[in-house]
Amino acid sequence: MRKRLQLLLAVAVASCIPLAAAQTAITTTSVNVRAGPEKSFPTATWLLSGTSVTVVGCVASWRWCDVIAGRDRGWVYTRSLSYPFNGGAVSIINGGPNLGLPQVEFSLGPYWDEHYQNQHWFGRKSYWQKRWDRRPPPSEWRDRSSASTPAPVNSRS
Repeated sequence: MRKRLQLLLAVAVASCIPLAAAQTAITTTSVNVRAGPEKSFPTATWLLSGTSVTVVGCVASWRWCDVIAGRDRGWVYTRSLSYPFNGGAVSIINGGPNLGLPQVEFSLGPYWDEHYQNQHWFGRKSYWQKRWDRRPPPSEWRDRSSASTPAPVNSRS
């Protein structure tokens, strides 16, 4: 009973956080949505190219963003996310902190408890936690454009 009350309280508090602070991006390719900010995490779902997603925040390296697409939530590699910027669109991996998106930390336990309890791989949470704890330190974001402003996303005809 106590755990259920704690979960309900956590959901209530989370629902009070306005998503107005979150921003909308578009997937530039069909992408896997991962259960954490790394390619080795299980796939939570996948999205088609051109899908609008709400960006909750990105990790400090700007390589992965926590996104919401409909009822699904998870992490997308930012090379596959286009974000509106200065009248154009920029890949988040290129724009990084210049885009003004929120920066977030990933904590596997609470994140998985809130979003993935019904997934078949949830039962191996301790295995994934150990892998996450042993990962090398993330690299820092670096400006990939020649100028200080983000480079536009290449559009295909």
